Amino acid sequence: MLSGGLMVFVWKYIISPLGGVFGIYELLPAFLMSLVVCVVVSLVTPAPSAEIEAEFDAAK
Repeated sequence: MLSGGLMVFVWKYIISPLGGVFGIYELLPAFLMSLVVCVVVSLVTPAPSAEIEAEFDAAK
């Protein structure tokens, strides 16, 4: 969420004034940036331990 919020300000005040294709509404680039950050963080962080997975399966 932090990356998306930051991207809104960056897009609105720095990139959008360039005009042309960069004149799009800032919600789309913010959403895409948040999506990319979520995927990258989930791939970089370690997988949960077997104990946590067992507890999760027990809760199902």
